[in-house]
Amino acid sequence: MKADNSREKIVNVQTFERSIFLRDDKNSIREIECINDALAFLASWPEHRRGPIYQSAYRACQAVREERLHLDGARNALHCFGRSAGILEQAPVSVEPWMIAPRNGRGGILA
Repeated sequence: MKADNSREKIVNVQTFERSIFLRDDKNSIREIECINDALAFLASWPEHRRGPIYQSAYRACQAVREERLHLDGARNALHCFGRSAGILEQAPVSVEPWMIAPRNGRGGILA
């Protein structure tokens, strides 16, 4: 069998050094950990509330995905958007184990 020498582009999930916590339009607090989270949050933001600071944050996140901007630039832009929109939340001081939903989709008590 002939080896495939073509290079595949691997999608690299770029994670922020520190998460950003933003309140969405349903007043739920969402933890934004990476560029994919940021773009998903921004895409769900109501169109009638998308102003110039929103546009700057969105363009910064896209620029990171296209490797034209450092990750910190997008995080700063998203932070500024959250602050200007009044949706920026402080990181939780502590999280108790019972507050974390299991990632495997199963409920119950951990042994």
